[in-house]
Amino acid sequence: MTSPEKPTSRLPAPTLWIVLAVLVALGYLFGLGGDHIPRNGDELVYAHISRLTAATGHWLPLVSSYDFMRNTKPPLLFWQAMVVGGWGDHWTLLNLRLPSLAYTWGIALMVGLLTWKLFRSETNPSMLSSGVSAEHRQRHAKVMGAIAAIVYLSFFSTYRYGRPYLTSAAETFWLFGVFFAVAWSPAKLLASRWKFPLLAGIAIGIGCLYKSFAMVVPVGFGLALCYQMVGAKLAPWKIFRRGIVPDAVKVAAICLIGLGIFGLWFVIDPQPGEVWREFVVGENAGKMNSSRGYFQTAFSGSSGILTILTGYFSNALFLLPLSVGGFWAAWRSYRQRAGTAQTLSAAEKVMWLWLLALALVFMLPTQRSTRYLIPAMPALAVVIALYWERIGRIWFSLTLLVCLIGTLAMGLIGYGALRATQNSGLYSPLYWLFLAATVLACGVGMFKKEWTRPVTALAGFAVLFALAWATNPFNGELGRFRADTNARLLGQAVSVPSNFNGHFERYEFIIPGAKIVPYYAEQPVDYQDVDALFKTSRYALVQRRVGQPPCAQCRILDERWDLRSRQDEKDGTMAAFKTPETYWYAKEYLVERLAP
Repeated sequence: MTSPEKPTSRLPAPTLWIVLAVLVALGYLFGLGGDHIPRNGDELVYAHISRLTAATGHWLPLVSSYDFMRNTKPPLLFWQAMVVGGWGDHWTLLNLRLPSLAYTWGIALMVGLLTWKLFRSETNPSMLSSGVSAEHRQRHAKVMGAIAAIVYLSFFSTYRYGRPYLTSAAETFWLFGVFFAVAWSPAKLLASRWKFPLLAGIAIGIGCLYKSFAMVVPVGFGLALCYQMVGAKLAPWKIFRRGIVPDAVKVAAICLIGLGIFGLWFVIDPQPGEVWREFVVGENAGKMNSSRGYFQTAFSGSSGILTILTGYFSNALFLLPLSVGGFWAAWRSYRQRAGTAQTLSAAEKVMWLWLLALALVFMLPTQRSTRYLIPAMPALAVVIALYWERIGRIWFSLTLLVCLIGTLAMGLIGYGALRATQNSGLYSPLYWLFLAATVLACGVGMFKKEWTRPVTALAGFAVLFALAWATNPFNGELGRFRADTNARLLGQAVSVPSNFNGHFERYEFIIPGAKIVPYYAEQPVDYQDVDALFKTSRYALVQRRVGQPPCAQCRILDERWDLRSRQDEKDGTMAAFKTPETYWYAKEYLVERLAP
């Protein structure tokens, strides 16, 4: 593998890296329609709302089995599912998720293009001092653009929230798209009198219709900083300046246009009062309140300010050391520029301001989550690429170590599957070869200097791909009931386990056409009162650990394998190593009561 820093004439480095970036993007298709992809558990809640709303034949009002969970997201998210699902005629997980993937690909393209433009147009002091040619800089720009796209697609937050139906990809596309445009042409767009404010307002409005009207706050704050620090080139506190009023009017207009587009929901929904009560008051204002008090929440617990301060790093997961190294390299570069004529480029400033604005705003609510920072993760990928060659090698080596451990974990998951199913041919030899090659590459990259950076660029996604590969057999025949079983269950009531809001909705895809009757089971493998299930339905699905019978007084009609959604804390983490076959996997039985 050739380092992007020293491309040789024998290897077309730009072409190679662009092909690798495309392959990584296409890798997001692998297992996309399966039940076992990394996702937010709420995906099934919103699929449930979309399905029931589509069944009414109307766009609004939204419909749900839950009175307390209906208008919890703006309608554009549900309309998207209703359209691609053919109003219920083509209701598959793959169809529901494809728009999310299209958005994610669009974001990755923006990341790659912006990085390419910055390396192509900005002066690179290290290259100038080395006397490199303009042609070499152009080739290098293409390489770094491809690497930036790969880095973005290798963030775990991108993989987890950029593929499922309930996704952050849509709002990230529209909100980051505004800052992408500013970074692409800062002088022109910030000087625009009405065209850019109008288009930006529309983009923000669409993003809000996917997420929340509250998103105008971080975006408006970020744009205000851009007008002040990039357009006027002044410190943020020097607001008494020429042109401050026109700039303030533009920011206000952008926010008002965004809010106006979001407000169309109240105009067209037949129940605007319910939208206000459930979404504005319950879903949004509720995140500003806490019985424990603001400061107690801010400085303790899982919703503390520390969650936001470390959020960009934890969102990267396998690339966590690399993201820390990127911030550290940027800080060192800032210190080195102090007292000199060198300054940040306008485009890089825009990226930093978006990262800063989103983090500062989401420190304010009492409910904080790293998910709130996802719309700025594309900016982080651009920043990492800009400082790629100034990030210390130790950060790349630590990243490779994390990826090596992650790959071994994927091997453990695969080993657990072999022990559970007793099927030695469950995975092709290519799977184990892929794991071995990834471990070897990470090991070599840690010690062989010229391999360190290029291997790191691909290692993060290699772990994610291995995860998809490890779970893929359970998205196929192993995870399904027989065709005759599905035919038997058409129109029949079936009791199914559920341990999270809307978790039962997954069975609409597993046993399509059945009447789903959920029963709560925090740990489905431990649920014992099977006889009670037959009071509401003829059939029931019961999960058990490997080797345990589903029930004593029942008939087993069919069975399938499932991945456990939540492990029991009593088992402890060591159970994943001691008994991976029961820690990760369970068998689900379709049973009916024995005839009296």
